[in-house]
Amino acid sequence: MPQLDMYIYFSQVFWLLIIFVFFYILVLRNILPAISRVLKLRRKRISAEDNSILSEEHNTVMTQTSDVLETSLKDSTAFLSSVRMSSSTWLETSLKEANEKTLLTLNKGYLKSIGELKGQSLLITEIIKQK
Repeated sequence: MPQLDMYIYFSQVFWLLIIFVFFYILVLRNILPAISRVLKLRRKRISAEDNSILSEEHNTVMTQTSDVLETSLKDSTAFLSSVRMSSSTWLETSLKEANEKTLLTLNKGYLKSIGELKGQSLLITEIIKQK
């Protein structure tokens, strides 16, 4: 096989280097500048379009965010007011129920003991006045 012959290595390496250098110069002087011009033009066009698109998108996102925040604020305010009203009614009913059922006997006993103490103090003052 002529590719593996040691006497031909030098000529194969020589022509490989010549072709590689020629291809390198061709790519460096013709193809890469054309690609870089296209990329610069594309980058400029995209940045100009992006600025307008991004500003529009920014505006829509901000309006949507403010709408969501406004609705959530209204919902939370309504929920908190309903919770406050329901808790105040629950507190009133539970206090009324406690006063009427649970604390009724305690209130009666308290009033009875206050009446007895007042009666005793009146009796003591009458006894002291008589003497």
